[in-house]
Amino acid sequence: MWFPLTPAEIGFVDRARRQFSYDFHVAASPEAVFEAITEPEVFARWFPDYRGARWLSPPPHGTGSVREVKLRGLAVRERIVVYEPGQRFAFTITKMSRPLLKRMVEDYRLAPTDDGGTRVVWTIAYRPRLAVRPLEPLLKPVFGRLFERAAAALRDHLAGA
Repeated sequence: MWFPLTPAEIGFVDRARRQFSYDFHVAASPEAVFEAITEPEVFARWFPDYRGARWLSPPPHGTGSVREVKLRGLAVRERIVVYEPGQRFAFTITKMSRPLLKRMVEDYRLAPTDDGGTRVVWTIAYRPRLAVRPLEPLLKPVFGRLFERAAAALRDHLAGA
């Protein structure tokens, strides 16, 4: 069963009261990082609890495209709101298999570094459903650890690529 979320545009990242943000370095080019976060077969190599992903929109993929990602215990449908190869990738969640959130945007900003690597600023901005707010103190650390592990796994994956 799918639970709809209120779609959000990229500006939600700057307005959201609740968010996680990770700023880290990856020893790979911005183009390699972009591929790792956008292509399901590469995403599978590093994202924790990954169970599968597929594009629901025909190629070429870009802003407006839709994909479905399945994680352990959760599936989401994403609509791409920013698709700038090697620079930025962001999506809004439009549906979720669990009624946890009302709105969410995930935003990856990529910048080349002097050593040939990439600075990644990964932000997850969200608004929980009213019924979930009392559980937020319990859920926030769980999701925070998932994204921290994912940032480390992305860095490790691309360091070995």
